Amino acid sequence: MIVITGATGKIGSKVATQLLAKGEIIKVIGRNAEDLETLKTSGAEIAVGQMSDVQFLSTAFTNAKAVLLMLPPDKDTLNFGALQDEIGEAQVQAIINAGVKNVIFISSQGAHNIEHTGTVKGLGRQEIRLNALPDDVSVLSLRPEAFMENCIESLKLFDTIATPLRPDVRTGLIATNDIANFAAEQLLSLNFHGKTHQDLLGDRDYTQTEIAEIVGKAIGRTALKYVQYSYEEYKKYMMKIGMSESRADMITERYKAINDGYFNNSVRNRISTTPTTLEYFAETVLKPMFG
Repeated sequence: MIVITGATGKIGSKVATQLLAKGEIIKVIGRNAEDLETLKTSGAEIAVGQMSDVQFLSTAFTNAKAVLLMLPPDKDTLNFGALQDEIGEAQVQAIINAGVKNVIFISSQGAHNIEHTGTVKGLGRQEIRLNALPDDVSVLSLRPEAFMENCIESLKLFDTIATPLRPDVRTGLIATNDIANFAAEQLLSLNFHGKTHQDLLGDRDYTQTEIAEIVGKAIGRTALKYVQYSYEEYKKYMMKIGMSESRADMITERYKAINDGYFNNSVRNRISTTPTTLEYFAETVLKPMFG
């Protein structure tokens, strides 16, 4: 059996669907039974509970040959970093209690730095915890770039592509499908050993100006331009739409860390370069939504 946390999210749901299609026995974890109903109907066992509950997780992880871990986002928490640590510590203790031997963790670019990288700092701390597990537990931390799906939220919120990043800053973008495909392959093969991480960087690096141009062309708005917000303006907007100040602060800090070069630690090669281009994503996902 393979256990999937975050099974209602962009990555976990796709991994679960792929594993079910391959005939794997899976258990999916979530906070709401209704949100898991589709996967249950498709053949998954469901477990409903809180990710910070060690006993719940220990029971859910029992007899699992592998677990896919995520630290779920929470826009309302008053201390986002503390919540990440609470959930992360519960996950690690449950792995020990249940005797799980194979773990894949969805981390992020920038997780090598736990000082300056905002929301990613908690992912880095979780990598450290997981890497301290006994030698007979294999851990693969996946470090993807920012999601192409973030363009959807930007268009909805700002009617353009907008962040605090400088227009000329080059970043990778990755489709969550590509992350899910890689994670599913690793869960099926269990061909990872020891404590390792894998960068997942999208097909290439883009300037923020290029991102806006590609998106604008696909959705029929060739005049669409990238907009750079100040850190304070962006934080205020995030809070205006209901995000806690703690999470807004950490998201803003993440953008500053990218501008300041703290995310430049990845290696682009055959494995870390993933197939989906922004042009393809914009044409097949964004155009039907915004075109």
